Formats: sequence, structure tokens, C-alpha cells
Amino acid sequence: MPIEIREIVTEVVVRGPFKREVVASGVLKSVKATPIVVPVDSEGSQKIAWMAVDGSRAKAGDPVVLFDPSDAQKNLEDGKADRATADNKIEKTTAENTKTQAGLALDLDLAKNESQRAETFASKDTDIYSRNEIITSQIDRELLAKRADSARFKSEKSSKLGAADVALGRIERNKADIRIRQAEKGLGSLRVVAPHDGMIVFERTWRGESLSVGETCWPGQKIAEIPDLGELEAKVYVLEADAGGLKPGQSARVTIEAHPGKEYEAKVTRVDAMAKPITRRSPIKYFETILSLPKTEPGLMKPGQAVRAVLALEAVENAVSVPRGAVFEKDGKRVVYRMDGGRFTPVEVTLGHASLARVMIEKGLDSGDRIALRDPNRETDEILGTGGKQRKKKNEDAAAGSSDADD
Repeated sequence: MPIEIREIVTEVVVRGPFKREVVASGVLKSVKATPIVVPVDSEGSQKIAWMAVDGSRAKAGDPVVLFDPSDAQKNLEDGKADRATADNKIEKTTAENTKTQAGLALDLDLAKNESQRAETFASKDTDIYSRNEIITSQIDRELLAKRADSARFKSEKSSKLGAADVALGRIERNKADIRIRQAEKGLGSLRVVAPHDGMIVFERTWRGESLSVGETCWPGQKIAEIPDLGELEAKVYVLEADAGGLKPGQSARVTIEAHPGKEYEAKVTRVDAMAKPITRRSPIKYFETILSLPKTEPGLMKPGQAVRAVLALEAVENAVSVPRGAVFEKDGKRVVYRMDGGRFTPVEVTLGHASLARVMIEKGLDSGDRIALRDPNRETDEILGTGGKQRKKKNEDAAAGSSDADD
């Protein structure tokens, strides 16, 4: 439905060049650098207790990071306590086994002697002994033989059981020894030193924030580097939603936040294959992008400095584009309000790519069309806010009072 014209700012659509650019933040980094990582010998996570000054000079062997020894010391003490417990268990089990084996050996000897005596004095002669005496003697000999076999069996099984208990104790002692060695390694890896002379630059997040005392690190994690200051590049993070068409070879402009008045030309040299979150708890994903700089100014550029980059993703020579604020949603469709015969009419449009301030119109508008830069459906007092509504009501009341006076 056409809408009457009020005091609405308009713009005439013209064809012209359209550039799609995106803004990304990141840091400067060295092209070549010696990484400094948390020792892989360390057991589990490590908490930073001390750090060298970021950007300071260090010589080979100077400490870069010292980790809190509390956990490693506790593991060492626990390991020693476990080993002492295992040693006591082995000693106790060995003594009990020795005592048990001595008692069973005595029982076995006694059973053997009784069996031999019964065999020696067995009632076997039918001329001397009655049939009942012979049978009774045979039963006694068999019983004594079974008793000897039982004593021998108990001795063997008890010996094996005792050996198994001792073996378990030795396994527990070996586990304690492993824990002690790991704790000693952990204590030995609490001191991370510089591999050679150079400037220490700690790792930074996409916001330019570096590690700090109290943070937790993991074995193999890169915590710092000693960069080659002769050649730097920018590492920036492009929002996944804005990265359509991002590829190596595209141009960019880089500004160092510490020197906002100077801009450097750059070129995209690498784009990660997959977008990733830059913080663990954030669902928003970014493409890590590397920008090469044609030259490095050592006096102004240093690794770790925060940068802002504008990347040129697309350039169209003859395109129709309008301000982002001129596109509205109506009945589930994208529309702009075009002036037709002194009124504004909603026109459905097909959108193309968008830059920071403008969006391409692929279908629906042409050069020469005049469009509204705000929604004509909105009342003037809605734009002015509460103050405008109050002034409108005051004017209406004044007009009503004047009419009553005339009457």
C-alpha cells in the first residue's frame, strides 16, 4: 500500500563500484620464531607462579616461566607414602608366609612319619591277624597317607598364595616408584628457560591478551617464543559469518592500535580450512587468517601488538547498492521503500553481499530510483521518542482549549 511522504531522508540509487570489506582483529607475530613450550615431561596441568617481563631480553638459560610446585610436591610425598606402605605390606606378608610355611612343614613331616610308621607296623599277616584287624590297619594306612597328601597340598597352595600376595605388594611398590619418578620429573620441569638469546614474547589471544600469573597450562602448550624481529606478519580472526569469499591473495589494510594514524598495506597469505572458537566457552567461530606485510618497521612494530585489519573480499565495478539501514523486513520479505508518484511503495528486493555499511541489490531496484532511508510506516513521534509524544499531546490539548474558547 502506498505511503504518503513525510519528512523522510531519501537517497537516489546509482550504479557504481561496490567493495565488500570486513574488519578483523588480531596481533602481530614473527614469521620465524623459536617456540617455548611447557615441557612434555610435566605430569598434568601446571599453574604459572612467575613470569618474565613480556618483551624483555633474555639470555640462553634464563628463566622464562616458573610453575607452582605444590601439586608436584604433593604427588612426590604421596608416592613416597605409597611406597612405604607397599614395603611394609611386602615385609609383613613375607613374615606371615614364612611362619605359615614352617607350621605346614611341621604338619607334613608329622604326617609322613605317622604314615611310614603305620606302613612299617601294618597288620598284614593273615596267620597272625584276624580279617578285621587287617582291614582296620589298611584303613589307617590310607587315612595317614591322605593326611600327608593334604598337608603337602596345603603347603604348596599356601606357598603360591603367599608368593602372589608378595607379587601384588611389589606391583604396588612399582606403581609408587613410577609416581615418584613422574613427580620428580614434574619438579624438574617447573623451570622453563630460554633456549637462546633474544626477546621473550608471550602468546596472546585474539584480543591481544597474554598469559598471566595463576593461569593453567598443559604439557606441550606453547607459552612464548623468541621471535626474529626482522620479519613480522599479522594474525587476525575473521568472523565466520563475514568470511564468505575469503581466500589467499586478497588485499588488506592493517593498523597497529598503538599507532592508529598509520596504515600498512597487506595481503592474505593463509586462511584456516575450518572456523574455530577462539575461547572454550564461546560458540562463535572465526577463521584464523595470516596477513603478510611488505616491510617491517622495527621502531614501530613489535610482536604481540594488537592490530585491526580491513580485508577487501570483493569488488564489483557496476553494482546497485543501498545503505544497510534502508532494507527492511515486511511479511517475511526483504523490502525497500521506493518513491512512486509522490508516495513510498514497498518493493521486494533480492540481496547480494554486504559490506560494513552497504548491501548489494541484485534484483528489485535500478539506477535513478529514490528510496527512503528509514521506515515510512513509523510515526514521527516514534522517532522523536517520549519527548515528541508529549509535545504532540501538548499541542493537541492547546488546540482543544482554543476551540472551547471560541465556542
